Amino acid sequence: MVEAFIFINTEIGAEDEVMETLSKIPEVKEVMIVYGPYDVVAKIQSDTAENLRRLVSEKIRKMAKIKSTTTLIIAKSVVK
Repeated sequence: MVEAFIFINTEIGAEDEVMETLSKIPEVKEVMIVYGPYDVVAKIQSDTAENLRRLVSEKIRKMAKIKSTTTLIIAKSVVK
């Protein structure tokens, strides 16, 4: 299992719309509107790194109202 966080910049005022659209993608496990240098953060999960790459480049980055993304692949995590 490969997991990543995607930090997203949207067009001004499009945060709710982008969050709603992302929440409909099965690989998107969590979506948050945030304050700071990014507008939306999503946690995604995929079975392989290649499928994760396709999800980001072919689905998420091409979504309407998304201006840019930064993807951080999770190397190791601890869940409390």
